[in-house]
Amino acid sequence: MRGRIIELALISLFLVACSATPAASVTAVPAQNSETVAPQAATDTPVTTAMPEAATATQIVDAQPTPVGVAAPEATALAATTIAALPVVTPDNSLMSSPLGDVAMIALGSDAAGPFFATTVTGFLTNYDQPHPVTIYQKQGTKFVPITHYDFTNGENVSGIELLPNPDKSHMLFYVHGIIGAHSGFGTVLSFDGKTIKSELNTESAAGGYSLTAVDINGDGVLDVTGDTTDYYVFCYACGVQITSDTVSRWDGTKFVEQKLTTSSDATIQKAIDYANAQRWNMVTTLLPTIAAPTTDSDKWNVGLLTHWSTLRVPDKDASFPLMSAIFYGDYDAAVKILQALDAKEVAKPNGKWFAASFVQADMPIADEDRKTVFDNVVKFSMLALTQDDTVTSARFLRGWAKTMVDPKDAEGLKDLQAVASVDPFYAAVRDAIVSR
Repeated sequence: MRGRIIELALISLFLVACSATPAASVTAVPAQNSETVAPQAATDTPVTTAMPEAATATQIVDAQPTPVGVAAPEATALAATTIAALPVVTPDNSLMSSPLGDVAMIALGSDAAGPFFATTVTGFLTNYDQPHPVTIYQKQGTKFVPITHYDFTNGENVSGIELLPNPDKSHMLFYVHGIIGAHSGFGTVLSFDGKTIKSELNTESAAGGYSLTAVDINGDGVLDVTGDTTDYYVFCYACGVQITSDTVSRWDGTKFVEQKLTTSSDATIQKAIDYANAQRWNMVTTLLPTIAAPTTDSDKWNVGLLTHWSTLRVPDKDASFPLMSAIFYGDYDAAVKILQALDAKEVAKPNGKWFAASFVQADMPIADEDRKTVFDNVVKFSMLALTQDDTVTSARFLRGWAKTMVDPKDAEGLKDLQAVASVDPFYAAVRDAIVSR
């Protein structure tokens, strides 16, 4: 590890010597676990947050490429300064360490004393317990002065940093993303006001998904932040069945505020909200094109959220368990059609061939609890749909089917099957097959 640090430092310092910019003076940044303000902090001059045009990408520094958004001499000097400020470490050959990566950096705004930059090093610094700093430097004349830093202390393996452009003139926002442990991803939004760095929003993905995404949800031209809340473990980590979801937050000038659906005076928008609350995303998708352009901020958010969340739930054409994908989308008619492709007697068997084909084809062990997971989810989601609209016969059939698959004498389940038996011969055939079990 020590050798890798020295190697990177020598490469960067060599490039500095070849550039027109003198090498930056290096001031060690003391380690700490909270927000920090160094003695050299900027004055009270307001921060100018005009961002370099091409400063939105993660900046990776090595011996050849020129980082976009950071001039080559500055990038080289910043890389050398960042590496030189790292703590001296003893190589650790345990599984809790990995090689040091590249220096990642972004150009931020500036004040009267000079421009600001945020830098960090990708990968682990040394071992699981080693704080991983993100440092703010200011170029004052020819020197890069450390202003403040923020330490990640939970063994985060940093992948990079990204700028989060925003109209707030008093804060610069950027985010750090990477992985934690074997599967989890993380994303943290940091703010910098010219003196202090602060963690504003933390997101984490349970199974390696991209935990934080910057996207304009309500169409106002300002990027919002989504945090992954997907359930990747409906059956198991590797089963490929998941309930996709996320949170959406906007920056209000002082903090991030989570956005949720609110009551609307527009009847069509409110109907779509009712469908969403019932997890009937297929109905939301159908209704969205009929909604007139919203005129209030709250309805712009409602429509933006409805569009975003319904898109997340659209079943993948290559879904490993189409029956469950249809249920999670709220498309009970589609779920019934999947069952109708089989004989009614087969559908009435708890261990029938209705179970996900990909599970069977992969020779994965199918436990009784896997099927119970199906039944529990079918009952849960169909209950939501029927509470919103008790005339959805496909949802009523599926609820009765799931309940009687667990217990063929379940009174409520048999009542559901009986209620829809006259609607479709398939429903009646499944009812009869279950009753005769």
